[in-house]
Amino acid sequence: MDKGFLFNLKNLTLQPRETVLAYLSGSRRKFLNPISYTIITISIYIILTALIKEYKSTTLTEELAERIQNMSKIEEIGYNTGKIIFEQLKFFWILMTFCLSAFTRLIFKRFNFFEHLAINFFVVGHSTILAILVKAFYHKEILIFNFLVFIYMTFLIYKIFRNKKEQAFSITMSIMSVFFAYLMFFTIPLLVILYS
Repeated sequence: MDKGFLFNLKNLTLQPRETVLAYLSGSRRKFLNPISYTIITISIYIILTALIKEYKSTTLTEELAERIQNMSKIEEIGYNTGKIIFEQLKFFWILMTFCLSAFTRLIFKRFNFFEHLAINFFVVGHSTILAILVKAFYHKEILIFNFLVFIYMTFLIYKIFRNKKEQAFSITMSIMSVFFAYLMFFTIPLLVILYS
């Protein structure tokens, strides 16, 4: 618990602001790099998703195959496109960091863009921990539609960037940064998948 992944997990849960500020101020020996932290959490989520998918019943697959046979060609194309998009979006989750950094930098101008990237790698990585817990207990929840993750992300951003004199402003700006980052995140992979 003194350094590495568990240190990040414990400190980002209990003291997100202090943890991020300590990392940005140069006290990095105890911390796992924010990029590594995010990659590890996303990898755990993807592995868990693959394991859960393996254990799904075959009757569900048979029912879907029967429904697809009864669809028109246009409905089938739409269904297959939607299926590909939802299956592949989890691999784009790391992009959320860049989208979030664009908006937190625009709204909270305290740090430079690369510091915002480090902050948001911590935020996205730590929010993915919540997605892992939800996925473990409620198998149907998809990461990009898990609004608990986005609520937690908003909470972390608020805790890190809060201004005690302007609490309402800090809350509103945290909500706006996550909302616009979500829209941007959802649009980029959708365009890449549709035009590739």
